[in-house]
Amino acid sequence: MKFSSLVLHNLFRNKIRTVLTLALMGAIFFFVSTLLSILANFDQASTMNEGQNRLGVQSAISLANPLPLSHEEKIRAVPGVTDVAKLQWVGAYYKDQKNFFANFAVDRDKMETIWDDYHVAPANMAAFKNDKRGAIVGPGLARRFGWKVGDRVNLTGTIFPFNPELTVRGIYQHKVDDSTLFFRMDYFQDAVGPVLNGMVGTFWAKVGRREDMPRVKGQIDAMFKNSDYPTETFTEKEFQQQFISMIGNIKLLFTTVSICAVFMVILLAAITMSMSARERVTEIAVLKAIGFSRRLIMILMLIEFVTIAVAGGLLGTLGARFLYKFVDMGAVTQGFLVNFGVNNQTVIICLLTSVIVGFLAGGLPAIRSANLSVVNGLRKVV
Repeated sequence: MKFSSLVLHNLFRNKIRTVLTLALMGAIFFFVSTLLSILANFDQASTMNEGQNRLGVQSAISLANPLPLSHEEKIRAVPGVTDVAKLQWVGAYYKDQKNFFANFAVDRDKMETIWDDYHVAPANMAAFKNDKRGAIVGPGLARRFGWKVGDRVNLTGTIFPFNPELTVRGIYQHKVDDSTLFFRMDYFQDAVGPVLNGMVGTFWAKVGRREDMPRVKGQIDAMFKNSDYPTETFTEKEFQQQFISMIGNIKLLFTTVSICAVFMVILLAAITMSMSARERVTEIAVLKAIGFSRRLIMILMLIEFVTIAVAGGLLGTLGARFLYKFVDMGAVTQGFLVNFGVNNQTVIICLLTSVIVGFLAGGLPAIRSANLSVVNGLRKVV
């Protein structure tokens, strides 16, 4: 503690440079924490329904190829399957194409059995079942568009020649997903029946026991392997990861960019800290002349450099965490990043990285200053 005033003085001996260094490091760590949070959000999305014992069944050709409705009863007959539901991606938008979000047609009586992790008040669920044009929406969508129970919502279709005219009958609660709209499959089929001609996008099967899921998954695909409509069955996590993989290896890309950003901040910090050390050559020589050891000088300078790096890391990371509490990234990204925020793990990773940056960037200037001889230091004119 007796050297704290010396360290503090050296931190702000050149206030403009210190402020600019903090701003630069803060901006880079803001960027890095945002990228890491996006990756964490993807992982959260891929595991959000893990443990629900659901299997998604789609065409083995591609997700865009529908399956015949006759598959439903055959899937239901597989031992271990407790229930099956149809699910169709609709791809409609609200008022403007930029107002895009996940919207599905679903069997009206399957929300409580297949998607039982989406909690809806019993009265609202009953209203949904009794209204052919009823819809259930997430709280994120309700906030985004100002919807409430009883509101009329008119969507514009993009995939099918069908513009759903819906009434909000309930707002569900889910631990992760808050930006999806569900409406009734019978309403959808009545409107686009001739277009699909007895087909549907996917089936979802509920499996009674988790340990039966690998067997059920293999049995479903084996059953349709030689048919005109072969299937590929996914667990919930695999199905979500399939969507993420459609935009490429985003995890590798973001990780690489983050590493490059950290490498850049190390170089910039090293340049700044080397300048600071060179300016104090004579001062360091005087300190050594009056009895400061090499080890003490190196420790004091490392404390100074690590403090700057950690302060920059805190500024950027906590700044990102604060900002994303007030910015609805689900709305900004049209439902792509749901419940987005900077979690504790990301904060810890960024702070540990800032400590490493401080040691790596400040290590060489601190060692060189500590090894400087008194005579050479006093001769040096800056």
